[in-house]
Amino acid sequence: MTLHDTQTIPGELAAFVNDHFSGRGLRPDGVIAQSWYRSVVEHRLDPGAPSRKNILSADAIRRHQEQHQQYLSIASQGVSGLAQRVVPAGFAVLLSDEHGITLDSRLPSQHDIYTRSGLVVGAQWDESVVGTNGIGTTLAAAQPLIIHREEHFLASNFSLSCSVAPIFDAQGLLRGCLNATCMNNEGPRESQYLTLQLVIMYARLIENADFRQRYRDRLTLSLKPIDEIADLANEQLLALDESGRVIGANRAAFVALELADQPALLGTLIDSLLPTTVDELLRLTNGGAQGVRLRRRQDEALLDVGLRIPSERHRPLPVARPAPEAHPDLQQLAGLDARLQQNVRRVRKVIDNGIPILITGETGTGKEAFARAIHQASQRRAGPFVALNCAAIPETLIESELFGYRAGSFTGANRKGMKGKLELANGGTLFLDEIGDMPAHLQTRLLRVLAEREISPLGAEVQVTLDVQVISATHQDLQAMIGDKRFREDLFYRLAGMNLALPALRERSDRAELIDKLLAAQPGARGLRLNADARQCLIDYPWPGNIRQLLNSLRYSVALAEDGVIDLDCLPGELLSPQALRLPGSTQPSTSNLGEQLGSEEARQLLGTLRRLRWNISAAATELGVSRSTLYRKMKKHGVVAPNDQP
Repeated sequence: MTLHDTQTIPGELAAFVNDHFSGRGLRPDGVIAQSWYRSVVEHRLDPGAPSRKNILSADAIRRHQEQHQQYLSIASQGVSGLAQRVVPAGFAVLLSDEHGITLDSRLPSQHDIYTRSGLVVGAQWDESVVGTNGIGTTLAAAQPLIIHREEHFLASNFSLSCSVAPIFDAQGLLRGCLNATCMNNEGPRESQYLTLQLVIMYARLIENADFRQRYRDRLTLSLKPIDEIADLANEQLLALDESGRVIGANRAAFVALELADQPALLGTLIDSLLPTTVDELLRLTNGGAQGVRLRRRQDEALLDVGLRIPSERHRPLPVARPAPEAHPDLQQLAGLDARLQQNVRRVRKVIDNGIPILITGETGTGKEAFARAIHQASQRRAGPFVALNCAAIPETLIESELFGYRAGSFTGANRKGMKGKLELANGGTLFLDEIGDMPAHLQTRLLRVLAEREISPLGAEVQVTLDVQVISATHQDLQAMIGDKRFREDLFYRLAGMNLALPALRERSDRAELIDKLLAAQPGARGLRLNADARQCLIDYPWPGNIRQLLNSLRYSVALAEDGVIDLDCLPGELLSPQALRLPGSTQPSTSNLGEQLGSEEARQLLGTLRRLRWNISAAATELGVSRSTLYRKMKKHGVVAPNDQP
């Protein structure tokens, strides 16, 4: 166990504090002591170091604010509201991003003393830079804090008394924090308690405003505990998808509903939280016109429940005419597949840290959809998303498409010149699809650009500074291509800061739910249902073309459906052929085995269970209530062969 673990041994931590901070005469709480430890041991900072301003350049501040424009716009009302109440009392109000860089500041009229202390836009307050402080430690602890005078790590910050609350987004991730700081407060730490409550309230208002803006075109719920005094900070907000699953929530909802012994809140059906369904809520609330009182399932707490239905202005267009910019978000793409959900959680943690992402997976698994969703979930969402398919453009044109050129660069060039994809993506995201097909000489040039963050379009006299998030994708095995000298190893490591591997559709544990969801989204599918045989066929089919093939098959089936039912006759012929039920790469003969091509209910159940449990024989035997040896006999009887056992 290390000292900075959450379960630090109190005696060891006390000894550490006494050794390094004995002159302060403080009895710090655990959060502050842990922060002091990190500042010394992890960040190698000196508490007695002279004051050093850590402020971005004017140009960097401008770019940083542009990247956070949407966040700034939504938070401005909360920042102004807090400032109106505390700035006249001598407090500075600061808004930061999740890295501790201040994006907005409101200072008292005599602001020189605050400016000299770094309470300005562009200041960097991350713990790794200045040690224990209001903004940095609040972000590290992810909880509201008071950091009062000598509780700061650096002696140069002892004049500050900070009350800070974190700000979370609708996915439960840190967005930044709100801070009220006064100077030279000689009073006790407790004198800041009421200020902290005010800061928390405005931070929650900012979160709620962000939630409502993000889900203005979705069905949303408002839950208010009736045994508490009306408090906007305690209002629990939930956003639901068409099936009644939670796709977003404010901080109050996460705190109240995401208990340690419960499943994750995101993805949970509303009827597991409240004793009702979406359809029933619509009826009880008269289409959202009135509230209703319901008991929360977890603790039977009585709640006032309000339902908000999108207005005509914000209501999504019918599925038959989707808006071009409407793309599924990461949560929707992950569905209920545990592996994809874990990958999405990891993506969210690295999304704004300048880490390039490589998306791998078979053709049709949704690589571009994930790239767009990553862009939309990032701080660059207001910037451009620029895609280049390296396999779809002739080799002779890729260079100009990627790097661009200036007017008069060569004979036949556009007389106005042309910006390349890299330059067009500045401030946003560049998506390089099928990166494995990039010509070797351009791999070298791209590597240089990614290293230097500058490009030189053909004919340009000056370099163009580059600020892009690079996401690349491929269905090829880049490691094998590296071994064959067809792909540069150094470029691979430049692109693969994180590898997001998308499972094939046949490997997804939520295939059944995904089929139902995609079917419901098809034009003309309203009121249609799959009969049991057709549904099982769709679940069992190996889908070599993955989600793209599934979508095409569903559209075909909807067109052929009669009397509100999709049966086997409505499915594309290739799904019903004897070869269709073989896994990719199988040399299994197309005999009457496999239960006459899954004509037997036992064969269908057997194959469906094995695929869902990813061919875990022990788990499948337990679920089916048979011994392993019996299961093996049944597999042999029906010609079911595990993928790894196929010749």
